[in-house]
Amino acid sequence: MLSFRRELLAELRSPVPLVAWLCLSVVVSIMGPFGSYGALTLSERALFWTPLLGLGVVVGAAIRTLVSCRFGPAPSLKASLLIAGLNAIVLAPALYALIVLVVADKVHAHVQGAEIAVLIASVSLGICALRIAVSGEPSQTDTVGTGPAPRLLRRLDPEICGEIWAISVRDHYVDVQTSGGKTSLLMRFSDAMNEVEDHLGAQVHRSHWVAWGAVTTVCREGGKLVLQLKSGQQIPVSRNHRGKVDARFPPVPGLKAAEQQGAA
Repeated sequence: MLSFRRELLAELRSPVPLVAWLCLSVVVSIMGPFGSYGALTLSERALFWTPLLGLGVVVGAAIRTLVSCRFGPAPSLKASLLIAGLNAIVLAPALYALIVLVVADKVHAHVQGAEIAVLIASVSLGICALRIAVSGEPSQTDTVGTGPAPRLLRRLDPEICGEIWAISVRDHYVDVQTSGGKTSLLMRFSDAMNEVEDHLGAQVHRSHWVAWGAVTTVCREGGKLVLQLKSGQQIPVSRNHRGKVDARFPPVPGLKAAEQQGAA
């Protein structure tokens, strides 16, 4: 829930919802759709549509945040269609009832609920397209190198952004450890690893992903393998993933159950 609130606030601080609300309020107030042009004056239409559209934008932002927790923040056709469908399902009945109550009785207009749902879905897809255009701006650069930063960093608060050191799954959350701190995100472990993209690291356990540059020590005790990270965190390595660690940090002959240095 904390992660959802944080991402929703970040979503509402984005210029896209504000621009969409202002533009829609002006256009819809002037055009007066669904009989509101004949039933209300321009000022009345503005007073009717502006707060209504503002509430719709907030609800739409909440729906988009829920979808992004499932599919990731990167815009996609699948996520955009799902957002549009959910917006139509949630918002169309309420808007239909308000139009019938405020507008239809004055001009005896026949309001089609399907038309309202199609309009809401179309506007939602338009906002998604605007968001895709806005997201085309250059990404932040990773503090480790010169390439684009992993997409996962876009989910994190600015104060803890930095090198991604480890990702661990915990129930429906993933704990992300960076050089700036630690936070939890409501998302799938597989999605979190995908959003790290080509950041240098690997999954070493069914519940853990580590960045090779964050490993300070490799502890080999019999059949057990544990990675010590810069954060002090100890990450177990499962047998299925042990080959990755051995390839990256080959065992040093003569050190049977000792600590071996990891990345510099």
